[in-house]
Parts: sequence; structure tokens; C-alpha cells
Amino acid sequence: MPSQRPRVLLFDIGGVCVVSPFQAILDYEKEQNIPVGYINFGIRELTPHGSWHKLERGEIKNDEHFMKAWKADLERRDIWAKFHKERLNTTSEPKEIPNIDTEKLYWTMMSTARVNDPYMYPALKKLKASGQFHLAAMSNTTVFPDGHEFNNRTGDDDVRDVFEIFVSSAHIGMRKPNRDIYDYTLGQIRDRWGSDIQPEDIVFVDDIGENLKTGKKVGFQTIRVFLGKTKDAVKQLEEKTGLQLLEEPAKARL
Repeated sequence: MPSQRPRVLLFDIGGVCVVSPFQAILDYEKEQNIPVGYINFGIRELTPHGSWHKLERGEIKNDEHFMKAWKADLERRDIWAKFHKERLNTTSEPKEIPNIDTEKLYWTMMSTARVNDPYMYPALKKLKASGQFHLAAMSNTTVFPDGHEFNNRTGDDDVRDVFEIFVSSAHIGMRKPNRDIYDYTLGQIRDRWGSDIQPEDIVFVDDIGENLKTGKKVGFQTIRVFLGKTKDAVKQLEEKTGLQLLEEPAKARL
């Protein structure tokens, strides 16, 4: 039987603990007059064999060859036509395929994701300080090129310091939403904190529906974070944990 309260809180990173790289994608699409949603559509359509997925599994290097391959993926005519048919609901001839600067897009995404979320990060620190829960992370990641400044810590508020377990897709060759990374993470949790931990003892917080779908199949409790709605997710964490995680509103002075 699951515990009355969760024993382990398992977090995604991008879009949950730090500002979402999806925001950077959205901003790029608007800036370049690309139909909103196309880039994520293109990435998903090539699952699991696209260049992006290979990068997140650590199968290819993060270099100019990846950038060219990812650009070719996103500029495929068949993907562009399918997006127009399914998402824009039109059978007319699609306009010219956009020229996507994948290097600019990638580094904008990564820069965005180095900023801690203003609601979730303080909540994480409170959860850690409480000593009542084990904190772990399971994130789809990429490995930065050797010598790049992003390999360095972001400072004293580096979100990675909050977690005792940090499962990084690019370092273990598995990525969400595939079941294998969930089983691997559950094994890591049990090895560190007890073989009696059941999936139902774990609350999994992520911003992607497909990732949460697999989490539910494993047996995790789940919380979905919607873009720009991390405050709502923190409220759900308050309900799960029984702790006050949001800052109290300032009282009006008399």
C-alpha cells in the first residue's frame, strides 16, 4: 500500500525547476514568423530516431554535425506538409519551408533553461530543508561541448544541488518517455533509499504529457506543469506534502 504521504519527489528539470526551453522555442517561432508549434511537432514526429533524440541519449556529439542534422530534420518537406494538414487543417500547398537556425535556437533554449523558476525553485529548497522527503530528478538532457561555459555551475543557486539523485538522459543512453529510464530511476531510488519504496510512494512532476503517461503506467503519482503555470504545480505539491511551499502574501499595513 502507498504511504499516506509520498516518500520521494521526482522532478523533471526544464519547464519545472527552471524556465522552460519551450518558451524559447515559442519566442523563436514568433520572431521568425514560423507557425506556433511547428518545431515541437517536428521533433515529436521523428521520435525516437531524430537527431534531437539521439543527442538526448548521448549517441551523437553536440557539434556542428548535430546542428546540421537537426536543421535537416526540422526542414523536411514531408514533416512541414503533415503539420499543415494536421495542425493547420489545410490541404492547400504549404508555404516555403522556414529556414531554421538550429544553432541559435539551441543555445537560446539552453540559456533560458539556466534560470531557476521563481515558484518551483524556492519550493524545492523548502522541501529539502524540511527533511521529510527524498528529492530526485529525471531529466532529458544534452551534453555541452568540452570547454563550454555552460558546463560550469550557475552559481550558489544551482538547481542540481537540491537533488540527491540526478538521472541525466544523455549520460545513461535512455530518455523519457521510454519506460527504461523510469525503471532505471526507480532502481536508483530503491538502491539509495530502500528496496521497500513502491512506485505509488513517488510523486513525479513533469511538463510533458507523454512523460507523465509513462509515469502513471509505472505507478507514480503525477503532477503536470503547464507552460507559465508552475505556481499551480507548487499548489498541488502543497496538497501532496502538507507543507506550505508558496510565499505568504504580504499583509496590508494598517
